[in-house]
Amino acid sequence: MGKAIGIDLGTTNSVVAFKDVSVRTIQTGANNEDLCRSCVAMDKNGNFIVGNSVFNAWKRHVPNIVVSAKRLMGASINDSNVQKMKADKQAYPFGIQKLSSGTEDAVAILLHGKEFTPEQISAEILRALKNDASTKLGDVEYAVITVPAYFNEKQKSATKKAAKLAGLKVLQLLAEPTAAALSYGFDNLKPDEDKTLLIYDFGGGTFDLSILTAAGGQFVETGAGGDRWLGGDDIDIILSDYIKGQIESQNNLDLQDLLSQKTDKEVKEFTAGLKADVENAKKTLSQSTSATIFVSQYLEDEDGEPIDDIVVSRDTFEALIRPLIERTIDLIEELLAKTSISADDISNILLVGGSSCIPLVKRMLVEKYGEEKILSSEKPMLAIAHGAAILAASMDTSKWKDDDDDDDFDENAAPSDGPIVYTAKHNYLIQLQRNGRKELDKLIEDQTPLPYSINRQFSTTVNDQKIVEVCLFNDAEDGTYEKITSGFFNINENLPAGSKLNFTFNLDEDETLRVKVKVVQTGKISRVVLGRGNQDSSCLSEISSSIEDVMNDDSISDNKKATFMSKIQNIIDVIEKSRLKSEDDKWLELEQQVKTAKQFAIEQDEATVKLGVILATILVKNFRQYVDPADYDQMSTNLKRYESASDKFQRESIKIWKILQTGMVSC
Repeated sequence: MGKAIGIDLGTTNSVVAFKDVSVRTIQTGANNEDLCRSCVAMDKNGNFIVGNSVFNAWKRHVPNIVVSAKRLMGASINDSNVQKMKADKQAYPFGIQKLSSGTEDAVAILLHGKEFTPEQISAEILRALKNDASTKLGDVEYAVITVPAYFNEKQKSATKKAAKLAGLKVLQLLAEPTAAALSYGFDNLKPDEDKTLLIYDFGGGTFDLSILTAAGGQFVETGAGGDRWLGGDDIDIILSDYIKGQIESQNNLDLQDLLSQKTDKEVKEFTAGLKADVENAKKTLSQSTSATIFVSQYLEDEDGEPIDDIVVSRDTFEALIRPLIERTIDLIEELLAKTSISADDISNILLVGGSSCIPLVKRMLVEKYGEEKILSSEKPMLAIAHGAAILAASMDTSKWKDDDDDDDFDENAAPSDGPIVYTAKHNYLIQLQRNGRKELDKLIEDQTPLPYSINRQFSTTVNDQKIVEVCLFNDAEDGTYEKITSGFFNINENLPAGSKLNFTFNLDEDETLRVKVKVVQTGKISRVVLGRGNQDSSCLSEISSSIEDVMNDDSISDNKKATFMSKIQNIIDVIEKSRLKSEDDKWLELEQQVKTAKQFAIEQDEATVKLGVILATILVKNFRQYVDPADYDQMSTNLKRYESASDKFQRESIKIWKILQTGMVSC
């Protein structure tokens, strides 16, 4: 049986570890390093290459090089922070766009003109870690993979998807702060001893906070916070901007103007050189009082003279980044207030992540909370992977089950008796239709121990309702709510409005949602297949939008609507019975069937279309004064489209008759 490893899949760096007699980091890459840069490039032959050597050869691979893919996992293309990444070509040179084969908000990464999902890019990192671990340990099959405490269901599902693509079986997704507490040894407290821990995880791309209660050999997660867009990358940006300003002020030049006169190769050399120097300076300033940025090695002025090197003092560096550290302390205070826990109640603050090595971080935390509370390991950037390895070693791999193999669940499942009591990190809500309005109703509170099942009863809204859509939401970081998944089930019988539907919602330890529903009057139980962000979500979204478009179109006859709904019911039956995996190509086939059903529904019969064309032509040419201007313009446009349409199908899709009806009423 394959071995189980622990993986910290980080935004900036990733680490793999293993526990047998003791816990050890598995070194990776050609140079056997503890940290594997979470950096993926694609060469001209379409091959992926991963790690530190890729990052160090930044200018060779730009723009086909990806960093911070973790920030895009489960994210929306419409997210303002994703748009900021897209606009910042120096930090994120790869293409970011809407995934052409995905849902409306799905994200694609563009390399050499080809689309990849964030999961596919993350899978390359996981595959590299798995291969390096297998080389040193033998066959590696299983993994505990860490995720930020704030990751929602979509983001966790994306992480599992990446692992599956990499050939790894996920034993557990472990919150990074909990992994840190394991690595610090707080699972070995005395039976009568308890501690309240605050984990301060300041990594390269994210800032993660968690409050844990450690007692009786178990961890109970009692609160989580942080900021997934705050990390060491932001420190790099601040320091980089300062260096650019110093270049301009010390040399009396406009840097952007100077770079505009350079070749693409020279610009790439400057970008790559500055990026490497800034990162090295950040590390140097944690040990020394000053660091040098060797600008002269990669930038010349208009006369071909090297630009002077820039020296940065630790005092300057600390003044630049102090607002970021203050922000992390503000987030601690917000979390304490949210959980009604005082700073005095915190036994220890555990420092985790590479950015926590910066002396100012510890100094400011000591000033705020006292030196006796702050704990820091020799290599805090390895702590999370070590904690994951500890948990992996304690788990029974024979009980592993693929989530896609069986979507059934135990309604009476109790919280795990292992070292961690898992809790929900978000509120979960369902969208209901009440009095013609859509409202959100809370199902599961955050901090609820997992796994957890809840039964709720809702009712049909109209007579003879045939299809029910289940839309589920999370609370988002900005205080709003975001849709995380949806699915459908059929009601084959003709039931009156108000018929009772008994729902069972289950949230497992990885915060994967599953839903079953029972029609009370008939006793039929359906499994609701929920979209997980791939072809499945795209197909389910198409079903939702097509139903809304067809059923709200007054120009479509009742018979056509009934035929359309019957076809959609058949498709939903196939989805429920086929037990498709989220990435199966069958979803694409079903999505096309939905689109075809919609097209046939909106088709107008030829006689109606021709009559509409004749009457519209008469109105447009002879009775313009009797037609509302907006309707006149619409009729004119549609007549032109009709005349230029290349085939019958296109002509019948132009709704002249509907516009004509509006125009006739306006006369």
